[in-house]
Order: sequence, then C-alpha cells, then structure tokens
Amino acid sequence: MLNVKNVFKTAGFMVCATLLAKVLGMYREVLFASLYGTDFVAQAFSTASRIPLLFFDIALGAAISSAFIPVFNEYLEKGQKEEALRYSNTFLNGILIITGAICVLGAVFAGPIVSLIGGGLAEETKELATQLVVILFPTMLFTAFAYAIAGILQSFGEFNVPAAISLVSNGIMVVYLMTVGKGMGIHGIAVAMLIGWGFQVIIQIPSLVKKKYKYRPMLDLKNEGIRKSARLALPILISSWVQPINSMININLASGLNGGQAVPALDYANKLYIIFVGVLTYAISNMLFPSMSRLAVNEDKTEFKTVVLKAVRAVIVIVVPVMVLFLVLRTELIQFVFERGEFGPESTALTAQALLFYSFGMVGFGVQEIMNKAFYSTQDGKTPMWIAMGGISLNIVLCFVMVKAFGAGLGGLALSASAAAVVIAALLLLVFHRKYRLLDRSFVVLLLKLLVCGAFTAAGTFAVAQACAFGGDFLGKLLSIAVPGVAGLIIYLLMTILLRVDEVCGILSILRHKR
Repeated sequence: MLNVKNVFKTAGFMVCATLLAKVLGMYREVLFASLYGTDFVAQAFSTASRIPLLFFDIALGAAISSAFIPVFNEYLEKGQKEEALRYSNTFLNGILIITGAICVLGAVFAGPIVSLIGGGLAEETKELATQLVVILFPTMLFTAFAYAIAGILQSFGEFNVPAAISLVSNGIMVVYLMTVGKGMGIHGIAVAMLIGWGFQVIIQIPSLVKKKYKYRPMLDLKNEGIRKSARLALPILISSWVQPINSMININLASGLNGGQAVPALDYANKLYIIFVGVLTYAISNMLFPSMSRLAVNEDKTEFKTVVLKAVRAVIVIVVPVMVLFLVLRTELIQFVFERGEFGPESTALTAQALLFYSFGMVGFGVQEIMNKAFYSTQDGKTPMWIAMGGISLNIVLCFVMVKAFGAGLGGLALSASAAAVVIAALLLLVFHRKYRLLDRSFVVLLLKLLVCGAFTAAGTFAVAQACAFGGDFLGKLLSIAVPGVAGLIIYLLMTILLRVDEVCGILSILRHKR
C-alpha cells in the first residue's frame, strides 16, 4: 500500500516546485509581453517557439515517459536491474538519434514548416519566425532527454529533482529578460531559451550519478524491452497528438484573425491556463504513474483501481474552483498579469476572450491526463489512441465550423479545444469503467455536489467582484483578483464541507490530526 505520509510529503514538494516553476514561467511571459505585446515580433516568436515542441509531441512526446516507465518498472519489479539499465541505455540513445535527425531536418526545412503552420502571417513575420525556428529546434533534443531522465529518476523513487527542472529553465529566461531585455533582440531571447532547456538535462545528471545509474553508448535494437516499448509507443504517440495537432490548427487559423494578433493572444491564454490547471494535475499524475505501473502488474487490480479513482476524484475537486475563478475573473486576471508596456487593452480583450473558452475544458484536461496514465500503466496504448483520434477529428471539424461557418474567431478555436478535451476525458473514463468497474454511484454524486459548489462559487465571486471597486494601479489590479478570488475559494470550501465532499473532509481530518 502507498505510504500516506510519504505521498503527502512528496506531493507537497512537487506541487510547490511545480507551482513556483509555473509562476516563474508566467513571469517570463509577463516580461516578454511587456516588451513585444502582440506585435509582429511576438507573433513570430509565438509561432517559432511552439514548432519544435509540436514536432517533439508528434514524434516522441508522451511516449518517452509513458512507454518507458511501465517497461522499466516491470524490469525493476522482477529484480532485473541489469536488464533495466541495458534497456534504458538503448532507449536514451534511440531518442537521441531520432530527435537529432528531426532537429537537422527541421532547421533545413524551417521556411516551409513556418509557411505551413503560420500560413496567414505577413511575409515579414514568417521570415523572422523562420530564423527563430532554426535557433530553437534543438530544444526538442533537450526536451526528449530531460523527459527520459526524469522517467528514470521517478522509477527510482526520486520525484523532487524532475519536479524542479522547469525552475531552472524558467529562471534563466526571467534573469535574461530582466537584465538584457531587448538588448540583443528577439534572437538573443531565442538563444537564452535554448540554453534554459539545456539546463533541464544538466541539473538531473547529479541525481542519476547518486542513484548509481551507469550510462553506456549502446543500441541493442533486439532488446525485448525496446520491442515492447515500440509496440506501446505508437498508440501512445497517436493518443498524445491531440494537443499538438489542435495547437497547429489553432495557429494556422489564428494567423488569419485579428491581423495575426490572435496567435500570441491564444498562446498567452493557453500558457496561463496550463500553469494553473497543470500544476496539481501533472504533479499527481507524474507522482502516481510509477506506482500505478507497478500495481497494474498484479493479478488483483483492487489497489490499482483505488489509486486511479482517488486521483481522478482529487483532480476534479481541485480543478473545479480554478475553472470557476477563471471564468468569472478572466479579464481582471489578464489585466493584472499582462497589461503593461506594449500589451494594451486590445491585447487584454483578445487574450481574455481566449481564456474564457479555454477554461471550459479545464476539468476535461485534468481527467484526460490521469486516465491516459492509467491506461499506459496497464501497457494499453491503443484505447487512448482511438479515443484521441476521435477527439482530434472532433476538434478539426469544430475549429473550421466555428471560424469559417460561424465566424466565432479565436473564441471559437479555444472552445473547440475545450469541447474535444471534455469528450476525450469522458470517453476514457467510460471505457476504463467498462473494463475495471471504476465508477460507482458515489462518483456521480460527487459530480452533482461539485456542480452545486461551482454554481455557488461563481455567483459569490461575481457578486463580490461587482461590489468591489479598486483603482487601476498595481495594487488595485491585485485586489480586483484577490478579494473576489479568496471569497470564491472560501465559498467553495464551505460548500464542499456542507455537502460532505470526501476529498476535502479527508484533508481537513488529516490536518486536524497533525495538530
């Protein structure tokens, strides 16, 4: 069984480290927005910086950790550490070769790639984006290695260092933007980002050495673990294409909206959205994935199902109030975070519109992350793959219908992504339930309780926001979020206690016990 105290301690550090990293990442975006707003340079950088990660997600992405960790843990569970090391070295060297080749090809064909993804951008913007893509493509290689090393460390029970790697990369970017700023132009910012990603790999190496991990430059393609990972990787990759393909479609369609300003507006809103909804979701899924992988090997799946269900319930309970606050306070949040320098009221309005419709998909995003890991832990990548393909198709159709048929603009793009996330999450839950009998009456009751809690939270937050009048300076903007936001969270907490939501009552019981 999982040690509750250790889980709370590890989860606490991971949440804090992830939250701090996300805050730094958000501050990085604030500094960048204040320098370039949503002008053509911001459009070029937003397009270029996303392309290497899009290719990474499509070529390797989730398969690195999700196909690696279950097989690696299977070796460890059977006491075959030497075989585990042999398998992991081949895996590391394989992704190094694959990502290296893609980086070279990406740099060579940077122009056509930019034209394909950002077809609606002005020629000047495309030219600049092409130059930036050439600089940024190696971030794909660093990302792949960082993910793989993190998977090894997590399998050995080391969660703290992998949780903190983004602190370093974001910290480097923040220091650069604060000290150099526009001094070396947008190309200097691209180089700083590349260096930051490189340090995500470097800071994990001491922990590998401490765990006595031995790297060897070998490539055993006949290794049974590699074959098993390859069989698992393809469906995992396809199922992980939802985000990158959605993102590519959004960039392409957004490049022709609002004079191209919709591209950075969607980017700013998406990053703000991911920062808040991703902190606990990623922390919970990454922490529990190795445990789920080990539990899934057992014949008796009772404990495995218990862990999955608790993770899903916890994510929903945590994400609901965040979603409500984003829906109600979206404009105030954008004004506080971004509105300064070159980022004016027009940019705020565009970004807030995108954030409004992205917010509807928050719960779906969180549940999808947990359920994908649940399927991968059983070495079943085909089910998420088929569901993801359906989600991709739905998003494509909705995007073109919203933008081309109804003229819904960037709000339609964000709403399409949210709808796809919710549908995918629901289907993953239902299919998993058919196989493992995961859901019961209490889960439905929980959803109904949270619907009531969310409604009261939204009403209370809106009422407080309307009643309070603060100035437009920094303190006024902060209070415009803090006062109604805290009021909303208090209402949510009181409602969950009143309606006896188990997850909240359980945490309160633990806190009382500690006292």
